[in-house]
Amino acid sequence: MFDPEIMHDKVEWKQARPEDAALWVSVTRRSADQMPLESEDSQITRYKEEGLEQQSQRFLLWRGNEPIGRLRFYAQEDTAELDGLVLLPEAGGSVAAQVVTEASLRAAVLNVRHLKATYPAVYIASFAAAGFQELRRSTGMIASTNITVPQLSLPNSLHIRLIKEGDSDQIGTLLQHAYTGGPDDQHPDLAGWRAEVRAIQDGHFGPFLADTCFVVEHTLDRFHLAGAILVHLERNVPHIRHMVVAPLVRHVGLGQLLAVKAMQNLQEAGYPTVILYVTLGIPAVNLYHRLGFVEAGPTYIEAERMLSR
Repeated sequence: MFDPEIMHDKVEWKQARPEDAALWVSVTRRSADQMPLESEDSQITRYKEEGLEQQSQRFLLWRGNEPIGRLRFYAQEDTAELDGLVLLPEAGGSVAAQVVTEASLRAAVLNVRHLKATYPAVYIASFAAAGFQELRRSTGMIASTNITVPQLSLPNSLHIRLIKEGDSDQIGTLLQHAYTGGPDDQHPDLAGWRAEVRAIQDGHFGPFLADTCFVVEHTLDRFHLAGAILVHLERNVPHIRHMVVAPLVRHVGLGQLLAVKAMQNLQEAGYPTVILYVTLGIPAVNLYHRLGFVEAGPTYIEAERMLSR
């Protein structure tokens, strides 16, 4: 039977056009689901500067004549991804459930095996009801680069230096060793980690700040790095992309030393703040709090469900 209430609440995905920049940014800012890093004009400019591939991923969510949210949806190999989900507070509880259903239908049409989603934790019930399995939770943190934490001294066998262009493969190896078996293990093999490091250094995620990035060498093992920190700009704000320490040399203050060195160089370069995104529940969260970082955004959930073929 026709139910006018259901039709009234129906949400439609519409491709976001280049001329929708102000609308996209207005929905984003009204939702309060983002870290407040940039002005409205800057967000509009960034929207207009996105490449064709990124433009094709953008969808505005409409209920009747009113935009009530936005998201990105795309497929890579055998996985479809739903990312950047933002809903206005007045959207209502049924909207998230409709988004999940529509994403599942679109993924099925694409004949992929996996559907991954990243979304604010407030929408967890809708995703869990659709069979999504939680992979990890993360949140954004921000700190002043004017840091006053006491400087630590390294053991004589460790040496810290600025990153060099030829360090990418060793850093990739370090990342794989540091993250294996944990919630941040995001690549299936070493090649994936090395490719990510090269992409960071090449500026694919934002301008690479080489003068604030450091590696730590062990005098007795020149083939494996003991630690590294990688920083790039995100929306004109420095973002610590990775800060890792090799498992065998943890608990000697190496992570704190890397962070302090990077933050001091950022301060000298004129950047007053720095951000990072951290997986909740890992020991590094306590370190970041000691360094002055505070949570500055919602908790995000990364989840995945298998699709039948």
